[in-house]
Amino acid sequence: MPQIPKIDNEELSDKARKVMIAMLRDGAFEKTGRLPSEELLAQKLGVSRSVVRDVLAALEGQGFITRRRGIGTIINNHVLQVASRLDLEKEFLEEIADVGYIPKIAYVKPSMSKAGPIAAKHLGVNEGDGLIVVERLILADQKPAILCVDHIPQKLVMDPTYQTSDLEPPIFQFLERFCHCSVEMDLTKIEPCLADQNLAAALGVPEGSPILYLDEVGYDIQQRPVLWSKEYYAPGILEFTVLRRKV
Repeated sequence: MPQIPKIDNEELSDKARKVMIAMLRDGAFEKTGRLPSEELLAQKLGVSRSVVRDVLAALEGQGFITRRRGIGTIINNHVLQVASRLDLEKEFLEEIADVGYIPKIAYVKPSMSKAGPIAAKHLGVNEGDGLIVVERLILADQKPAILCVDHIPQKLVMDPTYQTSDLEPPIFQFLERFCHCSVEMDLTKIEPCLADQNLAAALGVPEGSPILYLDEVGYDIQQRPVLWSKEYYAPGILEFTVLRRKV
């Protein structure tokens, strides 16, 4: 008998969440503007009610629905219509595809470096400590869209048998497989900047052009900084929206 991979609740919840988002965007509940009961959703999705509760909690956290006692679960269609949100973490290829472009990785350039004062501060390491650096350029319909430079402390690597090719997929996969950790949350600083000679060449814009810069530090469940990313966005491709809610 072939081995059947075990699907844990977290994986199942993620799959069910994606199905629910697709249903919401396709207008499956547009007649009422509300979701049916947890019991009915569980039956339709073929999952347990506990999985449905996890999914609804995630959707509410992302702003796609609002739950109010005595009213029910309201679908926030105006939020669902937003293609690109800065407050939601997505992989670059998915981000590009969601706004209607064909995404492609132009190149991935891994290297080794030493932490300078800024990297040391962001990653909680000492100056001079080893860093794994990965630069990648993402295209949208063959045009440069995103330049990302990721930094991982060398000391986080638990499995030193990795190859350079292991750094080509999204960096989160490398963290999980070879560092045995994952990014649970990010703190992102947003700044406008002017493209210098190197950025202009990479993004295909004139030198001095204004571009969006995201300085992002990713933390694992133990609150350790495990990833520092410098992200540069070419103008005219992605329009970011941030959902802000009353607290």
